[in-house]
Amino acid sequence: MSSLMSIAPKKAVMAETGEEVDADEVKLNSVLAIKAGEVIPIDGIVVEGQSEVDEKTLTGESFPVPKQIDSTVWAGTINLNGYISVKTTALAEDCVVAKMAKLVEEAQSSKSKTQRVIDKCAKFYTPAVIIISTGIAVMPLALKLHNRNHWFHLALVVLVSACPCPLILSTPVATFCALTKAATSGLLIKGGDYLETLAKIKIAAFDKTGTITRGEFVVTHIRSLHHAISLDTMLYWVSSIESKSSHPMAAALVDHARSLAIEPKPENVSEFQSFPGEGIHGNIDGNDIYIGNRKIALRAGCGTVPTLEGDMEGGKTIGYIYSGATPAGIFSLSDACRSGVQDAIRELKLLGIMRDTFISAFCF
Repeated sequence: MSSLMSIAPKKAVMAETGEEVDADEVKLNSVLAIKAGEVIPIDGIVVEGQSEVDEKTLTGESFPVPKQIDSTVWAGTINLNGYISVKTTALAEDCVVAKMAKLVEEAQSSKSKTQRVIDKCAKFYTPAVIIISTGIAVMPLALKLHNRNHWFHLALVVLVSACPCPLILSTPVATFCALTKAATSGLLIKGGDYLETLAKIKIAAFDKTGTITRGEFVVTHIRSLHHAISLDTMLYWVSSIESKSSHPMAAALVDHARSLAIEPKPENVSEFQSFPGEGIHGNIDGNDIYIGNRKIALRAGCGTVPTLEGDMEGGKTIGYIYSGATPAGIFSLSDACRSGVQDAIRELKLLGIMRDTFISAFCF
């Protein structure tokens, strides 16, 4: 629990005076100064400046999230670059990290179905053991049997051997340790019942980008599909429009264009739109350009989707470029798996999880 609470720093810097104070002393609507590389101490709203924030401690996604004026920031997240002033919207004891800790405490205090059954059995089992042990010790006295020490010893053996402590204590201790370990690893489990349910699952679904893979994309192939559109022109259009997107795949396309000495000009892009789960759109040099997955074809008004032979193998992601309703280009990106992923999936199969599903939303 202490490691979970340590996600948020204990000190905060007041923007007006530059004074460093305890986070617990910061009041509502106070303005804090957050420099690049610092961890945000309290939940709040950006009132000055802009930056990118790493929210992986809360979401698990280690991608930079753009923040500007009126954007919400959370305690425990990291300000990657830029200086921002944050107006607090909660006290330190009520921030998101404190709420996470409270949820863990509530989960630990709640009893699972197994614990409730054991508690019911213990109501009868424990008195029964005491009565039997007492009977073994007392009956020889009542019957005036010899070798009373032997019977006392036997009574103690029965009492200790049949003691329900291992049965009663093992389940809550195991549940407590599992919930605490999960919390320190960034997993919040609502209670013991949900923990026990994990033993019954047969199918596991994982987010692909940034979870199974590193989230570091590289353009492996790109080509123009229209004779009137050169590759350089298409890269200029794509990189300029992608410069307005925060998706990691967009950064890969921009970096690829710059590696070929093509500088994007996002200021020339108008009518920029993002379509979650599909792609993006922008108008540049009078051309309506659509970039995204197969679904973006319908958005562009085109009924056909071009193919790129060979790049669907090996886990590569295919992207499509349309100029209006005309297919203009196609590209592929690769993203390497994280180290240890194959071993983890193999262990899951050994635990009886027979099917793994990977979820990917290809949205630039």
